[in-house]
Amino acid sequence: MPKLCSSVLDAIGATPVIALSGFADPGGPNLLGKLECTNPGGSMKDRAARGMIEWAEQHYNLEPGAQVIVATSGNMGVGMAMVCAVKGYRLLCLVDAKINPATERCMQVLGAEVIKVYQRDETGGYHLTRLARLESLKAEYPDAVYLDQYDSPAAVAAHQTTTAPEILDALDGEVSAIVMVAGTGGSSMGVARYFKEHSPSTDFWLVDEEGSLALPCNKGAGPRHLNGMGTSIAPSNYVWPDFDSFVDHVVYVHAEESIRAAIQLARTDGIMVGGSGGAAVHVMRNIAAAHYGPDDNLVAVLPDHGSRYTETQFDPDWLAARGINVPEIFDEKPSP
Repeated sequence: MPKLCSSVLDAIGATPVIALSGFADPGGPNLLGKLECTNPGGSMKDRAARGMIEWAEQHYNLEPGAQVIVATSGNMGVGMAMVCAVKGYRLLCLVDAKINPATERCMQVLGAEVIKVYQRDETGGYHLTRLARLESLKAEYPDAVYLDQYDSPAAVAAHQTTTAPEILDALDGEVSAIVMVAGTGGSSMGVARYFKEHSPSTDFWLVDEEGSLALPCNKGAGPRHLNGMGTSIAPSNYVWPDFDSFVDHVVYVHAEESIRAAIQLARTDGIMVGGSGGAAVHVMRNIAAAHYGPDDNLVAVLPDHGSRYTETQFDPDWLAARGINVPEIFDEKPSP
């Protein structure tokens, strides 16, 4: 039976692991997805948001009315806004022009103030522009607490103590591979660290979008289209000297194949994920699965729900404007 929660924050975590039977190829390994959209804020960032705020409470003695600032591409802002609403803190979310309109509106409904930057930086993204605006915000709000999700042991710990053990427990310790997308590094490094300690035989696959600078093996900056993955900097969460000891495989993907996989997953298994979730399941089925047998369990962590992207990654006009060739898939019928 569902537990009684004293607040919405108690409902964070304990997300289901679901067999992706329709999406999987016959005779291949068991493909599963951890459905992080069932967190109350709609994404896996709820876990890190709660962990980061609790860390700030210990280190800054936050009181109701305290000002918190976070730079975010979307889901972290929603998670932070939810946590701050419950705890009575004021939140300022620094975002950029790539943010999905639905995600931005969610932040505002939850009470966050949203400041947006529109100018691209020299990498073609917005992250460095956001950092420059952040410096001026720190001067405007000298008493505010800035929480950096790109360099946050609290974010890593949140996934190391919740997401990872949930996966291992759900499958009774039988996990051959984990597939996750690269971003700020909090979720992926938290899960990778836990598995290397508690299930070292489990392979860890990390997926990033072409053009991202998040990982040490990146191929240089370029245009990116998938929200929820990729960065214009190298996040400190990845702890570069130890990166190879936690990550076994790195795969780069394009937006087109990731969005196609997300649409197919919706039509075969009724699960809507964003482009980042599409990237994870694309790699799990089309690349990672070839390394495993029919008795192996492969788990893709699916960061959020696809409904947030109906005006962007799943909109034919938005896709066409960016030269992403998937609009015709909206007219296709699922295989019988």
